[in-house]
Amino acid sequence: MSGELVTNEGSLTVGAIYACVNIKANAIAKLPLQVFKKTKSGRERETAHQAAKLLEKRPNPYMTPFVFKHTASVYRNLWGKAYIAMITDRTGNVTELKLLDPAKVQHAKDSSGDLWFVFSEKGTQQKYHHSEVIYLPYGPGGKSPIEIARETAGTMKAAQKFLGSFYKNGTTTRGIIETPGSLNKDAKTVLRDHWAEAAGGLDNAHKVAILDAGMKWVNISMPLQDAEFIASQKFNIAEIARIFNVPLHMLNELDRSTFSNIEHQAMEFIQNTIQPELVAWEEEFNYKFFTDNEQKRLYVKFNLTSALRGDSQSRAQYYKEMLSSGVYNINEVRALEEEDSIEHGDKHRVDLNHISIDIADEYQMTKARAKGGEKDEK
Repeated sequence: MSGELVTNEGSLTVGAIYACVNIKANAIAKLPLQVFKKTKSGRERETAHQAAKLLEKRPNPYMTPFVFKHTASVYRNLWGKAYIAMITDRTGNVTELKLLDPAKVQHAKDSSGDLWFVFSEKGTQQKYHHSEVIYLPYGPGGKSPIEIARETAGTMKAAQKFLGSFYKNGTTTRGIIETPGSLNKDAKTVLRDHWAEAAGGLDNAHKVAILDAGMKWVNISMPLQDAEFIASQKFNIAEIARIFNVPLHMLNELDRSTFSNIEHQAMEFIQNTIQPELVAWEEEFNYKFFTDNEQKRLYVKFNLTSALRGDSQSRAQYYKEMLSSGVYNINEVRALEEEDSIEHGDKHRVDLNHISIDIADEYQMTKARAKGGEKDEK
């Protein structure tokens, strides 16, 4: 054990943990969380429902959608859980999504076994039934990565404390002073203070200390560039990155990184780290936000398109394939690139000289008849 106590809030002082939490929170917060309705032909955006207004415009009076999602993600990663109370009006409509500080929430069950969340603040308590709260636990039992990484973080914090003391005291060596005779406690204190004054601190780093009365300095060396110490620092950062499932290159650890594997790792980060968390959000919102009847036709979904976009050349090739196969129309591609729609851009086309998909069969039949006529003439 390192002996350094690391709390959820205090862990943010460790750079690797702060970076991991912020990277994941930013990755989620920047993605639009949108409401869709099912149609006979597939789906389309639903903008009139109250859920769309709260998720896409203003979850509560104090937060934008970005800040709301970012804060919820930080809570989830630091405390292992996020609580979002659905505040309703007298008619039962949700008017506000209120984030609850997880440090102030307790779980309790009533006599019937129903789960309640008790929020305590400023000497008052507010009880929420589990059906009134969007509950986002991080993992089994709501255990946060911090709980797993606590000792690793403690080791890092102890190392930081050592480094601070190392530079503060200024000397690149440590040792002992031998004296020909024994000294009492007061004499040892005076000697230690005089030595610290002479040799300690950056300002005195190159001054000469004078020893007299037969005293002798015995050096005990511990160089800063000790290979094992540096290796342990990198090991700890790697461990924290592994626990949070964040690629090392995102923490500026580029020792084994190349352009090609960084691009691959970035895609893996979205697919293996962020997407599973998004599914947890979507499932809980869909279950708690909509009534049973609404769930048959409405659902929320994060839009991952922007996160999965590659460079310009890759996107151009992707759009070309999607257009030629009729998956996207021109206006859908323009919307993905945040461009205005154009007239006649809503028709889907396939790669038969880019004709409209609704006349593709007729076009083929016409071509077949034309070829048949040519053979007859011959």
